[in-house]
Amino acid sequence: MINFVKNFLTKRKGSKAYDEKLKEFLSDGKIDDNEKEELKKIAKEYNLQEEDLQEAHKKACSLTFDDITKDEKITEEEKMALDELMNYFGVEQKDFNFNQKTFNKFYTLGLIDKGILPEISVPDLNIIFKKGEVIHWCCPADLRKIKRITNRISYKGFTGSVKIGLGIRYRAGSLGYSTQTSEFLATEDTGVLWLTNQRIGFKGDRKNFAFPYTKIHSFEASNSALSISKEGKETPILVSLDDYDVPCMVISFILNKQK
Repeated sequence: MINFVKNFLTKRKGSKAYDEKLKEFLSDGKIDDNEKEELKKIAKEYNLQEEDLQEAHKKACSLTFDDITKDEKITEEEKMALDELMNYFGVEQKDFNFNQKTFNKFYTLGLIDKGILPEISVPDLNIIFKKGEVIHWCCPADLRKIKRITNRISYKGFTGSVKIGLGIRYRAGSLGYSTQTSEFLATEDTGVLWLTNQRIGFKGDRKNFAFPYTKIHSFEASNSALSISKEGKETPILVSLDDYDVPCMVISFILNKQK
């Protein structure tokens, strides 16, 4: 019993020392060979086995992921450092707070910031691409339309009645109505917004569109929709997205490049 308690306390002390040293080494986002050797010495000194270090390794990957996403951009160097750390410790994405959606967004923004547009593959998109056309982004989207509703509002003023004969009464007063019109965004179709190096498009169950970027007069994003003014169309195309940062960056990058 005494040996068990002694061993437990020793391992707890060693785990704390290992954890603190690992956190210190990760201040620059990676662990070099000398630092790896020092961590091995601590593990050996306190007889720490792989199962004793799993939580520390998972926490290290979590801290690294949190650190590289702080500025909302992930560089290629940061991506490689995270991959190397995961491989070295044998940690998978499901083992820590890795978020694929967040990674895709920030990694793409990091590439665009360096003047590089990502090229992705979407095998189930079922779109015939033009020669030399590559897809840069694809995300869930709702095609929206402004609808107007007119409501009739009745009103009346003071009313009364006066008896003017046997069984006959005269009713006096005012009665009328007015109308009130309100607008709201209605969903026309649900599908995906896709962006290539040549065109912007939407593919839904009932509605589809695709046209070259040269047809875009202007675009802007609000909390409710991405509004795209297209040549030859009086009303803007409205597309609602979960996140507007990457699509707007891709469109802006391509439009500025075409100037």
